[in-house]
Amino acid sequence: MSTTTVPKKSGHGSASLITSLFAAATFALSPQVAFSQHEVDSSEGSAGPIKISGNENAFGYSQMAMMAIMQELPDINRYAWEESQALIEAIAMREMVPGDYVVPTAGSGPVLQMAAMAYAAPGKNVVSVEPGYTQLVRTFDAFGGETKLVPLNDKLEYDLDAVKAAIDENTVMVYLCNPNNPTGTVVDPDALKTFIRELPEDIVAFVDEAYLELADGGLAAHSMVPLVREGENIILARTFSKVYGMAGLRVGYGIMKPDTKAKLRKYHMGGPNKLGCVAAVASLQDTAFFEQSVSSYRSVRKMVTDRLDELGIEYAYPQGSFVFMKTGVPIKEFQGLMEERQIMVGRPFPPMLDWCRVSIGTEDEMSTFLTVFEEVMKGQGKL
Repeated sequence: MSTTTVPKKSGHGSASLITSLFAAATFALSPQVAFSQHEVDSSEGSAGPIKISGNENAFGYSQMAMMAIMQELPDINRYAWEESQALIEAIAMREMVPGDYVVPTAGSGPVLQMAAMAYAAPGKNVVSVEPGYTQLVRTFDAFGGETKLVPLNDKLEYDLDAVKAAIDENTVMVYLCNPNNPTGTVVDPDALKTFIRELPEDIVAFVDEAYLELADGGLAAHSMVPLVREGENIILARTFSKVYGMAGLRVGYGIMKPDTKAKLRKYHMGGPNKLGCVAAVASLQDTAFFEQSVSSYRSVRKMVTDRLDELGIEYAYPQGSFVFMKTGVPIKEFQGLMEERQIMVGRPFPPMLDWCRVSIGTEDEMSTFLTVFEEVMKGQGKL
């Protein structure tokens, strides 16, 4: 059995170790090299099945984030108190809110779960939509609350009037994922702001902005952060798993008023780890990578929808990292047909069980998908 000896630290770690790690990171993990390496793997088929099922970032991650991780490795025996505080400060500066409005978490999921646990109670309900992202409503149900789901409109967009009509005296929360998952559609920002401002004061609006950087106009056009600054009863959730390519590091955050934060803190699940914190701070600073990631997503997303238009395939107008399309084939059967051809696609989203959510991969991955998709659809008599 081999034994690895941890080098004794001098200052911030072994200089030779850090130098070698920096060199490896610089060569292998720059955005440009990471992007091209993914494309090489996809085109040669050496990476195994094409995974376009989990809304992961196929384009890579920030070189600055990786360098920050490498620099922090010698200190992983210490807790992340300082790094967590630095992340809070970086987020607060970016969002222009006080630091005590920010709740860093291990991915955005804990924000959803804490909110559900804090507000759920027997006889109380949360209003949301279907198809939609279900983590919050499932947790709300598990903790004794009830869920009221409102159908989307004909364009697979939120019908805010229908959501408002579903609210009753027992409603404590409205949960909206914007862009919606799985449809990828967004809500008109002015309409959403009006909707939230008109909610009764005792109802909290939860807006999940996991994919919002990828919408046309991005955060500046669509985010509800201005309502947090105004003092509205609102919770926002964000993640570093999508546009920043850090799904494996599990970093997210919530933005909310301090009194709301105090309610959620009773159910606190722990924050992000030390490496995730430093990577997130570095990612926020790496504007070049951010712009490249957003541009890559939008470019490949358009390539996919252009081809779907040519094929006459119905789809929801996508504003996230995925496209929701009608196959006309039961989703379980469609998954199997694609898996036989080494392509992993999205899970079922009731009640739309002949539609499929396909995550955006690299250009090569999506070109392969479109070729196989056309073959499968023709085989099923759908083209």
